[in-house]
Amino acid sequence: MQKHVKHLLFFFILISGLLIVNRLSGSEPPQPRNVVQFSGLVMTGDSLKAVPFTTIRVKNTRRGTITDFHGFFSITVRELDTLQFSSVGFKEVLYVVPDTLTSSRYSTIQLMTRDTIHLPETVIYPWPTREQFRYAFLNTELPDDDM
Repeated sequence: MQKHVKHLLFFFILISGLLIVNRLSGSEPPQPRNVVQFSGLVMTGDSLKAVPFTTIRVKNTRRGTITDFHGFFSITVRELDTLQFSSVGFKEVLYVVPDTLTSSRYSTIQLMTRDTIHLPETVIYPWPTREQFRYAFLNTELPDDDM
């Protein structure tokens, strides 16, 4: 019986010590971040035209949305979330939701920069060589029953 009391006393001292060290280290549990209704417009940076169907994704989550035909979007996020704006033909933009907001609603106009990609020309032939094409073209028999 005395052995169980020693183990129980040791366990109690160990837990008490851990609690004291945790309190002295100043580590507090992280504060919950506020939820924000984030909305706005996505536009081109050079002509201020709407960028329709831009993908807006909250990084490191599975949440996101897309803009409508007029470039408008709305999504609920938390403060300090990083939003990733991407659209074909434009450079990707990262935006961090500020943590100094005084309201639960936030609006912005996100400008996108055009990203031109030049690809080399690709010519596709149905036959490996011109001679094979010429032979197949000249020897093609057209059906007589078609209109």
